Amino acid sequence: MSAIIFILCLAFLIIVHEFGHFLAAKKSGMKVEEFGVGLPPRIWGTKKGETIYSINALPFGGFVKIYGEDGSYENEENSFSAKKPAVRLKVLLAGIAMNLIVGIILLGVGFNIGIPALATEDNMPYLQDIKLSILEVQKDSPAAMAGLKTGDRILEVSRGDEKISLPTVEELQSFTKKWGGEEINLKVERGKESFEIKATPRKNFEENQGALGIAIGETGILKYPFFQSIWEAIKGGFSIFINVFIGLFLFLKNLIINGQMMGEVAGPVGIVALGGQTVKMGIGYLIQFLATLSIYLAAFNLIPFPALDGSRALFVLIEKIRGKAVPAKVENLIHSLGFVILIGLVIVVTFHDILNLF
Repeated sequence: MSAIIFILCLAFLIIVHEFGHFLAAKKSGMKVEEFGVGLPPRIWGTKKGETIYSINALPFGGFVKIYGEDGSYENEENSFSAKKPAVRLKVLLAGIAMNLIVGIILLGVGFNIGIPALATEDNMPYLQDIKLSILEVQKDSPAAMAGLKTGDRILEVSRGDEKISLPTVEELQSFTKKWGGEEINLKVERGKESFEIKATPRKNFEENQGALGIAIGETGILKYPFFQSIWEAIKGGFSIFINVFIGLFLFLKNLIINGQMMGEVAGPVGIVALGGQTVKMGIGYLIQFLATLSIYLAAFNLIPFPALDGSRALFVLIEKIRGKAVPAKVENLIHSLGFVILIGLVIVVTFHDILNLF
């Protein structure tokens, strides 16, 4: 049920993206042939004016079909291809803008009702319920084998008569190092549940890995006053947006220079699995995750990779600079090849996600 709820939320973010294209196209005088919720085959549809509004069988987002978007009908006034480059560029970037705006709005709502955040000097006055949390669990580590997960909050650690309630970072590190090779008890909070987990810290471990194999930090529920929440959402939203491109640059740099992938890359299955866990953790966690995902979708679509909005926008800019468009057949072929590559990448990453589930 948690996964289904999240799939619906994810579909909403994709529909928001397509609705941006829809609104911009309508306002620009373009004919929108169809606005679909879900992907074909079509289950139901009704025509209002010149547009078919449809519900489709595959519940993964939606689509907008704009008249002449493939470069045809360039002599017809209501065609996409007949409009000036600046107008087409506005339509292409409208979906990206909608995802960014919705992400910032969700962040603002989250900051107003309270969302989880890492404790810093700046946000400490606005942070409530501060506890030690697991920020990352290394693969095949004692923590992973014990069943600890990212987001778990450590309420207590004990061994025999020795017990530490609400330990600090230093206290937990000292405790696990002291009892290396011995089984210890950890009382953790996961969402609204709390329970005990037994784990055996490593006696010998590499530097920066830790005895349990976890990254930890103090987190709490961050809640700002109303007007400040708006400003913090705008700052936070653009920070996430910019960091996507920084992260992509570092990822590609590491892949090209070292031939290695830096960090984990999640596909649709991985995102749904993580989203399903987030639903169980509470509304604040879900809002934060959806806000971040919406901004990620905005940034991802701006990348000038064939078949993405960023690539289509790039072709419009090339047309503006050259004074004439790239032949429609050439552009459509490039986008088609890009789409095939994207689908291939999705299949590979999805296969990796499935393996990680077991």
